[in-house]
Amino acid sequence: MKSDKRVSVAEKLDNLRREYREKLPAQLADLCQDAGQLSSQYSADTVARVYQRLHKLAGSAGSFGLTQFSRKARELEVLLQSWQQQIEPPAAAQLEQVIKQIAELGAEIDAPTTTPSKVAQPLLKATNTANNLVYLVEDDQSLAAELSVALENFGYTVHHFTQLHQLEHSYRQQRPDFLIVDVSLEGDKRLGPDVVSELKQSVEGEPPPTIVITSRNDFDAHMAAVRAGAIGYFLKPLNIPEVVDCLESHLNMQHSAPYRVLIVDDDALLSRHYQLVLEGAGMLVRAITDPRQVLEVMREFHPEVVLLDLNLPGCRGYELAQLIRLHSEWLRVAIAYLSSEQDEQRQLVAIRTGGEDFLAKPISDLRLISSVTVRAARVRQLSDAIDRDSLTGLLKHSRIKEQIGVELQRAARQQKPVSVAMIDLDHFKRVNDSYGHAVGDKVIRALSQLLRQRLRRTDSVGRYGGEEFVAILPDCDASSAQVLLDDVRKKFAVLSFSAEREHFSVTLSAGVSSSLQADDENLLERADKALYDAKSNGRDQVVIAAD
Repeated sequence: MKSDKRVSVAEKLDNLRREYREKLPAQLADLCQDAGQLSSQYSADTVARVYQRLHKLAGSAGSFGLTQFSRKARELEVLLQSWQQQIEPPAAAQLEQVIKQIAELGAEIDAPTTTPSKVAQPLLKATNTANNLVYLVEDDQSLAAELSVALENFGYTVHHFTQLHQLEHSYRQQRPDFLIVDVSLEGDKRLGPDVVSELKQSVEGEPPPTIVITSRNDFDAHMAAVRAGAIGYFLKPLNIPEVVDCLESHLNMQHSAPYRVLIVDDDALLSRHYQLVLEGAGMLVRAITDPRQVLEVMREFHPEVVLLDLNLPGCRGYELAQLIRLHSEWLRVAIAYLSSEQDEQRQLVAIRTGGEDFLAKPISDLRLISSVTVRAARVRQLSDAIDRDSLTGLLKHSRIKEQIGVELQRAARQQKPVSVAMIDLDHFKRVNDSYGHAVGDKVIRALSQLLRQRLRRTDSVGRYGGEEFVAILPDCDASSAQVLLDDVRKKFAVLSFSAEREHFSVTLSAGVSSSLQADDENLLERADKALYDAKSNGRDQVVIAAD
């Protein structure tokens, strides 16, 4: 059964296609009128107008499934472009032939479309809301029990198997979210990763990420893991926190905030088409037709990728790219030109003046999604390396403070609340003094993982310093934020940590403040005061700041 989201996107794309076809005759009539002047009033301005109309139609028609229309318009566009370089007008016979070919484009409007209105399914992933299901295949019962407890403490549901045939049966009944499999199991000559590879090929659907655990450190075992699509390879004796880190990192990547994309194209229908396609793939997209809006939208929306047409009203696309690059805070943004421009020299000039790549119109939905995803992932990877704490992967002190300001501005515009929480580990100095800083780091990392896992995709979390954290919760009042943070508090309190055969647990305290209008320093101060109250009242609790 198709998801409502995919059906909705497909319907919207089909509606856009119909709207495009309905408007195309009027656009073609304008083109024919301009083309008719080529024989009666030939001038550079007339050639330029006809060229621009052909250029726009050649780029958009293919995206709406009119492949032959696009191809023929492109051939005429290339010819008109060569005329722009000529001093003398073409022969009268050639002019009449071009006018005739332009008029004949109308016959292609009712031609069958060649590209279906569908969003590329492999790139659409639903976010799991239930506990993530892990299949663990391990014949060492004590190791399996220890690993299962660690995973269950982080909200995973673990099904343990000791034999590969048990995995095969269960996998065909219900596909898990993750697989953890040993390479060699007693009594079975097959390699665990080989069986996983066979299952992934024989069972339809997106295969789950796989982690391999083993005592083998040879090339063949590693290669079997690669062919099984492994995301991690861990040698025994296992460092269990590292295995959990691997799962959590992959989960965070899947459930991270959606990529943000800005489209600047004066063709409103085509922009809307691109917007729907990218939104169908889970991205947040803004589309504008007026380049004068770009500064305002950049400041408000904070895109990671900007797609620019080269031919815009009032400026060229590469000029707009240069304008964006004037601002240091936008140097990380990936800029790609999405245009039907065929001249390689012009493409190179555009890339040299602020852009990074050139995507030719018409572009398939799948290629558009893939191209934008790759660029957005690179931008986020670079931003994470600069903005995120190396131990926890959370935002650094300065970035989380900046984010408070961003969310406050958004809350004021939308008239929705935003909450800030200050979170601190209770008696953390005792942990470091008793067990050492390496163990203390594991506790800090565990809390950071839990915060990312239990809070919402739209929330921001940062390490404020030492064992202190800040969480920003947009569109969330203080009471709702308290409920979310109290869930984290309860889950964290039951986590078991070990050091030198001794097991211990740690609690946390938190203070929450909420506002539509308070400046960021005041909001933080109020949350910090509430945290102090939580500590003073006995710790291990979440307190809302007094008004």
